[in-house]
Amino acid sequence: MDFECQFVCELRELLPAPALTIRTRTAASSISSLFREGFSEIAALLAGQGMAPAGPSFALYYNMDMEDLDVEFGFPAPGAATGGGRVVQSGTPYGKAVTTLYIGPYEEIGPVYEALMQWIDTNGLVPSGMAYEVYLNDPAVTPPEILKTQVHLLLG
Repeated sequence: MDFECQFVCELRELLPAPALTIRTRTAASSISSLFREGFSEIAALLAGQGMAPAGPSFALYYNMDMEDLDVEFGFPAPGAATGGGRVVQSGTPYGKAVTTLYIGPYEEIGPVYEALMQWIDTNGLVPSGMAYEVYLNDPAVTPPEILKTQVHLLLG
């Protein structure tokens, strides 16, 4: 599986980790305010338990309907962390995925998905329909052109 793509695509085995998440439906146009509020809510819940996130924030997209995204987002968390309100104990996605690192503004991520889908098709793999993004730096303090997002398309 050595097909070159613009974004250096590769096959990986994702390992599960405990997490605290919020799952909801939203339009893509509302996602940044939803994430800002939700990630703060989860971080505050963890801090109230004397804990911190165990890794960078992430989002799992169960569909790609930009008007009605089914999304679960949160942080990996210590196994002892408990949810509250709309925040629930969950886990990060696991299993085989095709992945690449994207550097740039979130709103310009579309070509990454196209490259990953082309890589999947070229290599005879089957996508599950779910995408998993890991946000490696904080958009509140990082200029959009150097934001780093690890993008995974989970395989069926």
